[in-house]
Amino acid sequence: MFRGTIAPDAPDWALILCAVALGSAVAWVTSLQDALDTKRLQGLVEELTARSYRGRARIHRLGPIPDLGRAIDALAERLSASEEKKHRREDRLRTILDAMAEAVMVTDSDGYITLTNEVLSELVGFSAEGKTATEAIRNPDLRQAIEDAQLGLPQRLEISIDGVSGTDGRVLRASVSPLRNQQGVVTVFHDVTAERVAERVRRDFVANAGHELRTPLTAIRGFAETLRDGVDDPDSAKEFLDVILRHTKRLQALVDDLADLSRFEGAGLELEIGPVSAGALIDEVLRGLEAQSKAKHLKVTSSGLADAPPVMTDERALEQVLVNLVDNAIKYTPEGGEIRIGAVSTNDELSIEVSNSGPGIPPKHLGRVFERFYRVDAGRSRELGGTGLGLSIVKHLVAKMGGEIKVDSSRGWTSFTLRLPRADSPRSDTRVSRN
Repeated sequence: MFRGTIAPDAPDWALILCAVALGSAVAWVTSLQDALDTKRLQGLVEELTARSYRGRARIHRLGPIPDLGRAIDALAERLSASEEKKHRREDRLRTILDAMAEAVMVTDSDGYITLTNEVLSELVGFSAEGKTATEAIRNPDLRQAIEDAQLGLPQRLEISIDGVSGTDGRVLRASVSPLRNQQGVVTVFHDVTAERVAERVRRDFVANAGHELRTPLTAIRGFAETLRDGVDDPDSAKEFLDVILRHTKRLQALVDDLADLSRFEGAGLELEIGPVSAGALIDEVLRGLEAQSKAKHLKVTSSGLADAPPVMTDERALEQVLVNLVDNAIKYTPEGGEIRIGAVSTNDELSIEVSNSGPGIPPKHLGRVFERFYRVDAGRSRELGGTGLGLSIVKHLVAKMGGEIKVDSSRGWTSFTLRLPRADSPRSDTRVSRN
C-alpha cells in the first residue's frame, strides 16, 4: 500500500505566514511605542522631581505603560493644583506683609532669611532674603536675641542701626519669636525713631521752658521778699519794683509765645486764606515799629513795596510773621546800623526779604535758628527781652500759609527771605486746606 503525506494548500500557508508577520510587526510597533512612552514618562518624572508640573504624558492607548502614564498625569495635576494653591497663599502672605507698617524678617533654623517684606528692604537698603540676619542688620544684641529665640525663648529689645545712604540712624523695637518645632524665628521691627525724637524734644522743651521760667521767677521772688522785709530807701524800692515789672513782662511774653506756638503747631489752626496786599502790610508793620528803630538810630529802607502784588495768605498770620522778623532785626542790629526790607515778584511768588547789618549768625547756627528756645547768643537775647520762640513761631506760621522761609548770613548782613504764592499764580488755585 502506498502511503503519502498530504501537503497543506498554499493559501493556508500564506495566511499563517501573514498572521505571524503581522503579529511580529504589531509586537515590534507596540514595543517601540512602549519604549518611546517609557522615555516620555521618564522625562515627565524628572520634570516633576524638578518641581515643574506643566508637562503631561497624555497617552490614550491601552496597556500597563499607558496606565502608568495616566497615573503620572493625575499626580502632576494634583501637584500642579497644590503648587498653585501654595503660590496663592504665598502671594497673599507677601501682600499682607508688604502692607504692614512694621518690618518683618523670618529666618530658618540655620539663621538664613527666608522671608521679608518691603519695609525691611527699605530699612536695610537691599533685599535681605538668602542672607543671614547678621548680614542684614549688624547688631550683636539682635543676633543674641535670635539665637535665644531659636532655643524657644522669645525676646523683646530696642536697637539702633545706621541709616541707609547717609540718612540718619533709626531706632527699632524688635519682637523676636520662635516658630513651631524650632523651625526658625520671626522678628518684627517697629520703627520708634520718631517717638524717641519726640521724647527728646519734649525733654528739651521742658528743660528749656523750666530754665526760661526759673530766671524771672527767681528775680521776682527775690525782690518781692526784699520789699516785704522793708526797704528804707524809696528809690531802691522803686528800682526793685521796676525789676519785678520787667521780669513779669518777660514772663507774660514767654507765656504768650508758648500759647501761640502750641496753637500754631496743632492741627486745629484754621487760617483764612485769601488775597492780601503784602506791600501795604509791610509798610504798616514798619510804621508800628518805627519808634523802636528810631530809639536805636537805625536807618530803615524799603524797596518794591508799591509794586508788590497781592499774595494768597492769612493777613493776621503774615502780619505776625513780619512783626517777628522786623522786631528781631531791630533788636539785633547795632545802634546806628541799617535795616532793609524788600519785595521782589516772580511769575508765581513774592519774595519778602528782611535784612539787617551787624555781626551776623555763624554758619554752625544757621540750621538751628528756627528751633524752639535756640539762641545764638543766649545772654544777649534775654537781655533784649527775647523768649527764644519767635522764629519757631514764624516757621510754623509760614508752613501753615504754604510758604517757605530761609536765612542767610554773610558779608556783615543777616537776611530772612519769605516766599509766598501770588494771588494770581496757578499755585493759588491748587492750595490745600491749611487746617
